[in-house]
Amino acid sequence: MSSTPGFSQSRYLRLMAISTIEAFGTVPLATFNIVFVAKSGIHPWKSWADTKSHYSVVYQIAGFIWKDLPETAVGLEVFRWSLVACAYTFFAFFGFSREAREHYYRLYKTLARCFGYSMSTPHGVPHACVLLIRSPCWYVPIDWGLHHFFSAVLRPSLV
Repeated sequence: MSSTPGFSQSRYLRLMAISTIEAFGTVPLATFNIVFVAKSGIHPWKSWADTKSHYSVVYQIAGFIWKDLPETAVGLEVFRWSLVACAYTFFAFFGFSREAREHYYRLYKTLARCFGYSMSTPHGVPHACVLLIRSPCWYVPIDWGLHHFFSAVLRPSLV
């Protein structure tokens, strides 16, 4: 692991954990799908021409029709929500890592600079987000209170 740059032990463990979850989630669903399709009847394969005939046809079926068929409704809804669950699982493993939080903090600092916010204060108060209203003679610092969020949530190891 140490020979590959950018590949740490924590990233390896996260990849192993998400791979294990994927395996334990895919095998039961695939087994259920194979059994369900086999019970509904297997049609013999004729040719590629038969398989790909009407390949570009998209059927539009009203919701009240497919929702009345319990197997179809469950299959479609499980498919839809499994994509959302996979996205949340991936983000849970990789979106809260130390590297990701550092990237979020850098993005926050860049956006703060674009909108006229400064990450340092004129009075030496640490970890404050200050808007400087420029006037010909003076600066008025306005504390927005965001420093508590970004110092505690996004950079706990750096505070």
